[in-house]
Amino acid sequence: MENAEKLFVFSERRYGKTSLVRAALGKLPRRNFISAYVDLWPTDSEATFVAAVARAITESLSSSVEKLLDTAKKFFSSLSPSVTVDAEGKPALTLGLAKHARIAPVLEEVLETPAKIASKSGPRVVVVLDEFQQILEYGSDQVERKLRSVIQNHRRVSYLFLGSRKHLIQKMVLDRNRPLYRAGSHYPLGPIAEKHWQPFIQHHFAEADKRIDEGQIHEICEMTQGHPFYTQHLCHALWELCERKGRSRTR
Repeated sequence: MENAEKLFVFSERRYGKTSLVRAALGKLPRRNFISAYVDLWPTDSEATFVAAVARAITESLSSSVEKLLDTAKKFFSSLSPSVTVDAEGKPALTLGLAKHARIAPVLEEVLETPAKIASKSGPRVVVVLDEFQQILEYGSDQVERKLRSVIQNHRRVSYLFLGSRKHLIQKMVLDRNRPLYRAGSHYPLGPIAEKHWQPFIQHHFAEADKRIDEGQIHEICEMTQGHPFYTQHLCHALWELCERKGRSRTR
């Protein structure tokens, strides 16, 4: 992110991609970086894609409702921004494409916005597109093609593309016939090694004045094969059963 790179991060679900990226984002100095996180899972078309990206960028720049609307109007006037009230009674920014509007110019406008923000005098921008393989469901490769043409010219913007369907992400970046072929580096996430689990698990048990030994952690890792979610889920269950200053009763 500090080097304005393009990176594809992929693994099966529940391996912690989003948590890892959010932790990394938290280490960036806020005065120098703006980050826009976009969950593409709910999107199903180019129109919902541009609305999701525009909303994330707007929210990354603004805090109050008034500033949200002003920012949206400044950068995304073609998406008719407005503030509505959601199901919980809270104000929410609404962006939508007019029924007969052409998607191509709006798509380009939205994708070029991070570079406009990250001008020579502005902050650097990080764009995170989670569940990126969802764009394959749109029915065309328009988003892929436009992304390729746009992001290759962005020098102060970094992009992280997260995917939970490994074969689809690999197809997008390794297939010579795809628009995003070799558009960035790719980084697969695998299981976490036991040597990293040992101090992590022991520390959290000790914080609650509970104890678990290396042999028990080894058995947990053998059972879960180091899968991040299942290892922590099992450890949490054991932590609940373990009495203070004692060992797990399930041993």
